[in-house]
Amino acid sequence: MSKRKLIVDCDPGIDDVLALLLALNTLDSEILLISLCFGNVGVTTSIFNVIAMFEVLESERDYRTKYGLPLLSYHKHVNRADKTKWPIVALGSRVPVSSKSTIGAEYFHGIDGLGGVHTKAPQFSPATTAVLPFEDPATLSADQVVTREQVMRDAIGYRPIHTLSWREILNVLRNELENTVTIVAVAPLSNLARAALEDPVTFSRVREIICMGGNIEMPGNMNPFAEFNFYADVEAVAITLATTSLTPGSTLPPSASAFSDLFRGPQSKAYKPVEFVLFPLDITTRHRLRKTWFVDRCKFWLDTTAVARPDGSPLATWMSIWLSSSFKNMDDILEFEGGDRHVSANTDDDDSSGYIEMHDPLTMFYALLSDEERETMFEVKPNVDLRMETTGQWSSGMCVVDKRNIPKRNEHQPLPPRDIGEWLDVTKGNRVGVAVEGPGSKMFGMALLDKLLGESM
Repeated sequence: MSKRKLIVDCDPGIDDVLALLLALNTLDSEILLISLCFGNVGVTTSIFNVIAMFEVLESERDYRTKYGLPLLSYHKHVNRADKTKWPIVALGSRVPVSSKSTIGAEYFHGIDGLGGVHTKAPQFSPATTAVLPFEDPATLSADQVVTREQVMRDAIGYRPIHTLSWREILNVLRNELENTVTIVAVAPLSNLARAALEDPVTFSRVREIICMGGNIEMPGNMNPFAEFNFYADVEAVAITLATTSLTPGSTLPPSASAFSDLFRGPQSKAYKPVEFVLFPLDITTRHRLRKTWFVDRCKFWLDTTAVARPDGSPLATWMSIWLSSSFKNMDDILEFEGGDRHVSANTDDDDSSGYIEMHDPLTMFYALLSDEERETMFEVKPNVDLRMETTGQWSSGMCVVDKRNIPKRNEHQPLPPRDIGEWLDVTKGNRVGVAVEGPGSKMFGMALLDKLLGESM
């Protein structure tokens, strides 16, 4: 198949970095843009994690070349000299589209988003000046501008810009052929909502959106009803989901009703409903990375007893630090909750060791597959009229679906006398694909580790 062209909207974050590493090490993918959003940590913090990732990958290239070890797929297909093929990195939303305050997930990911790795292993941390290329030069001093230009020249593997990332999303969609770019959304949907509201016609040029967020049957992880990404900006979710509808105004939240005109009028002929596949907690919590799998896979790369290789892999060393933190934090969460979210997954894994849930990597894995591979490995329930609760006192962030099993009426059938919310009108509501089954933890976990660490000898 031709390469998957990707925009990755993320909030790195431990599982976000795993998802990015997976995409970068997949030969059939090309990341055009890494768009950063608030979420697990703030965007200024997350940029250091993205830059650290690229710098560690370069250190890994040097390490493997020095000892004659197999290069990663990333090293084989990324040309150090051709900057035009490097992904753009841009900072986006610092606050939600909605009026509520920003939340974070430092309790799990750590203050720096990667389990304290910048303190525990400062050799992997970028300089504080690394953030300057993302600032508008007009706001900087003369000395900072000089430093900024030098940082931009020294950057390897990525192209930093100071354009707001939701505007860069629109730029990419304008410049690429229609229906060729996939957006992988693994953060709060603030950037996507802002892009859709600013230019819905250009936004609808996207091939598909593959999104991690929400929960259908499973309880939430923020309140009894809501998952983190969706809870972080409920109005952004409602706006983005509305782009899947034949009549977006039918599901826009009350606060965004003024924008419904953007999806109507003369330009509506150029607008098309967006294809959207959701990976909720229901499926992502059942796909895990077990601690024993990772430790066993890293033994070769962390072995410093070999005379010919007295130092360990920079990538494996870096990952081990923040994954160790996340394994411990997950153990603490499960102990506090008094059980396991999905006991059945232990049987499927044939392993009862500690684990972390693969929310973002599983979503990315699906996005990278060919259409045929998706059909083989995943089951996706199509055209689910899934809506976001934005105003409930206790249920904000809840994914609402109609469980009455009443067929929708087409234009030739009379509507029932009462249908509050227009759930039964086939022209109304959202049309979301919901992933319900996947390849299982062990198959996915081993495939992930193979991609991230490559061949051992």
